[in-house]
Amino acid sequence: MSSSGISSIGGAQLGPNTRRKTARSMWFNLDNGAGTTIDDIIMVANQALTITDARIVYVDATTGTVAAGNVKIGTTVGGAEIVAATAYANSATVGSTTAMTLVNAKVPLGTMISVRHTGVAATAAGQAFVQIEYMLDK
Repeated sequence: MSSSGISSIGGAQLGPNTRRKTARSMWFNLDNGAGTTIDDIIMVANQALTITDARIVYVDATTGTVAAGNVKIGTTVGGAEIVAATAYANSATVGSTTAMTLVNAKVPLGTMISVRHTGVAATAAGQAFVQIEYMLDK
């Protein structure tokens, strides 16, 4: 049993002193151009881990239609192996979040965790980053 009361997630056995950890991407300017992509590497796993949660965190209010833009998380650049594309929220306030649905939460040792941002036209506004919570596997 981990200190969080969870002994396994998605079939992964967790260490006896497992605690949730967080990591995040760079800040993305949502209106960097319609269809323009930016990739960021959140981390390279130095131990097998299980992602327990992922979210978009808004650090600037969004205006205009930003839902045409999105982010996804993968184990390859531009991949969606961990989280499929999740649209940005229109009219998001500073500090609000958009939950992301995990497709595959297991990340093997030595694997990178990559985020791909796809922007919208310059008539919209807003900034955000992607945050993940994870636990190290046993």
